[in-house]
Amino acid sequence: MNTPVRKSLGAIFFLFGFGIMAWIPRFPEVKQNLHLSNGQFGTLISTGSIGSVFSFLLIGHYVHRFGTRISISVSATALFVATAGIVHVSSSWQFLLCNIVLGAGVSAFHISINGQAFAEQERNGGSIIPRFHGLWAAGALVTAILSGFLTSRVSLRTHIDIVAGISYLLVLILLKRISSTLVPASIEPNRELSLHQLLSVSNIDWVMTLGLTCATLIEFAIGDWATIFSKEDLHMSAGVSTIPYILLMVAIISGRLTVHRIVEKIDVGTLVRYSSIVGSLTFMISVTLGAYISKSSPTIGFVIFASGTLVTGLGISYLAPTYFLTANKRSSLPSAMVLGQLGLIQTILIFALKTILAWTAQLTSISVALLLPGAMLLGVALTAPVIRKANI
Repeated sequence: MNTPVRKSLGAIFFLFGFGIMAWIPRFPEVKQNLHLSNGQFGTLISTGSIGSVFSFLLIGHYVHRFGTRISISVSATALFVATAGIVHVSSSWQFLLCNIVLGAGVSAFHISINGQAFAEQERNGGSIIPRFHGLWAAGALVTAILSGFLTSRVSLRTHIDIVAGISYLLVLILLKRISSTLVPASIEPNRELSLHQLLSVSNIDWVMTLGLTCATLIEFAIGDWATIFSKEDLHMSAGVSTIPYILLMVAIISGRLTVHRIVEKIDVGTLVRYSSIVGSLTFMISVTLGAYISKSSPTIGFVIFASGTLVTGLGISYLAPTYFLTANKRSSLPSAMVLGQLGLIQTILIFALKTILAWTAQLTSISVALLLPGAMLLGVALTAPVIRKANI
């Protein structure tokens, strides 16, 4: 990360996380402005997946055909315009359309900027993808803390307009600064995949796709349920209940920014196997033990759960970028197409699994539901030999 190009790319990743996560802590205000129930708002929020699927189906081809300058610029425009617009809408159908565009913009930007990051790593070497993803997480954490601070001090629209506007301008400035290194347009029909081929079972890298799903479900689950679990099952206050998620983000940032030093001493495959096993067992034990002990000692039960979340975060921190790198190396397709295909299938699987998780929590308890992603993390260990063989 010591060259001007890599610093600029890292700054774009930071702005990506900083810009798109700013409005999430202010969900209650958005819901109130639209006069929606929890069920209605939750249903509308999930429609962002429609835009994501659309992007994953198409954007990989466009990145390859038109280059990363155009794809990043266009996706950034859609992303930040939708981010600002979504807090100005006054009806459900306007929110629906804006959220679909936002989902498409997020996924398109994700594929475009990661495609550029892969090209930079292939050109100059070094393990930079995990660190870039760590900077994204850092941006997300900083904006979450800032949003919480500004909630009672600055209006929702003013806050998000300023964040979106500044983030967008800085992304364009940084793109211009590194324009000479951006991946150019390339028309190679023999490397294009049709929609049918993209979704063909034989063309999907199932080992990487399922491994990525097992690795990331627990992050989504903690984001969705850790605060509710801490408040309702562990009997903590609303403010204290946010600590496990903050610890998760701190652990993910720390892990992604330092994993390149660890892999100098131990191969990635071995690291994946042991960290997934330790992370899985730690999380399941901390959930179960925390829920049990909290019945008589809420504070101790909460500390156990929060500590388990921290350890789990360190274990899963580098897994997503590792799967992206491995999948890219195992495929003969351009990196943007690989990311698009991987993201498409993962989005569909995560959506289905989150639904199962939600109904498990409804029919049993949150602690039982959280055991599902914890158990699935064990499946990551089975992909370690494939990752080792790829020699990323």
